[in-house]
Amino acid sequence: MSGPARNPTPAIVRRMVTRDSPASTGQRLLWLLDHHRGAEGALNCPLLCRLRGPLDPTSLTNALRGLADRHESLRTRFTGRGAGLRQQVHAGTGHLAPRFATSAAEVADAVRERLSPHGDLVRATVFRAAPDDHLLLLNLHHLVTDAWSNRVLFDELAALLDGRPLPPPAWQYADFTAWQRAEPQAAQREYWRRHLAGATPPPLPAATGERGTASLTADVDAATARGLRGLARQCGTTVFGAALAVYYALLATVTDRADLTVASLFANRVRPESRGTVGFLANMVLLRTVVPARGSYADLVRATGRTVAEAFVHQSLPVHTLGGDDRSAATDVVFQVLPDPVRAVRAGAVEARALVPDGVASRFDLELALVPADGGFRAVLFYNPGRVPEPFARTVLTGYTALAAAVAARPATPLDRLVPAVVA
Repeated sequence: MSGPARNPTPAIVRRMVTRDSPASTGQRLLWLLDHHRGAEGALNCPLLCRLRGPLDPTSLTNALRGLADRHESLRTRFTGRGAGLRQQVHAGTGHLAPRFATSAAEVADAVRERLSPHGDLVRATVFRAAPDDHLLLLNLHHLVTDAWSNRVLFDELAALLDGRPLPPPAWQYADFTAWQRAEPQAAQREYWRRHLAGATPPPLPAATGERGTASLTADVDAATARGLRGLARQCGTTVFGAALAVYYALLATVTDRADLTVASLFANRVRPESRGTVGFLANMVLLRTVVPARGSYADLVRATGRTVAEAFVHQSLPVHTLGGDDRSAATDVVFQVLPDPVRAVRAGAVEARALVPDGVASRFDLELALVPADGGFRAVLFYNPGRVPEPFARTVLTGYTALAAAVAARPATPLDRLVPAVVA
């Protein structure tokens, strides 16, 4: 019987573990969500881009493998479960070789394809629409990416296609995980306990059936968006704060509650080393604000701005790690303002343009996402039909767009006069 091979074959090399480390707290939460809700495919976080120009398939394959070489998250598998969940980085990058589709429908199907935490977490699909026009889908599980990471991947893919050298990432995801475990969190924990004391989730209609996912869309026009941005500047906050204030005002009306807690995902890139890291760094934060009984929309924007600013400072603590009563405010009512997804860069003779994929679901009961579009926003309301009846979802979406237009035009009007006149 011969001894172990001194020069492993390429197939064995691809299976070799080069780093084994505990999963992050965020990954453990996502793993639980995937285990209980993953059949919907809601934990996919795809990057879709159009490549126009003479694209060499070999160059694209090499660029994708270059991304996998650079970022350990793209070569990660998971073992164990719960508190024992571990991430294992593998040596090979061959699994990122793209599959070439024959129709755009295959790309759409691939967006909805469920990725397994114990299998491939990254899959690349390319559709050739014309000799100089291709769609590239990089479908990733949320365990190994987030919205910020996808922008990093898009920019680096263009650089690699262009043959431009890139400096090595300052941190791999395991470095972030180690920092997160070592970072003192006492002050942050105390802040969240004070901030969330006595908070409860916004009440939603009674459950009507099993969990599912559906969505509705509407437009917030450019004039309304300009009004929100202008008022945000006057109130010392961002358009996120101004747009969230509209959501608060609407929820206060449809739930008959003034003390509201809404969840959002913050990038959590507080360390400069993490700016180029690919992985799931984003943290859920709980944003609690009391809608003033007799105040104006501008007053609510100022209060919301303070909430958002404090949460930004304290965003590195995963709120779901709070125990007991401190977790009672955890909510499935979510608000997001996404970065502009349509970005175009040159990669030699090829133009790479990031797009918004259709068919992406939400893992929450009620999630309002604003996506920049034509100077305004496309408002996408994701909802769980088993928890939120469609008429209620439509009331939320139509009420939001109508109220946004009204407050942008008349921000000094008292909310108790303005909101009932707009929201039926």
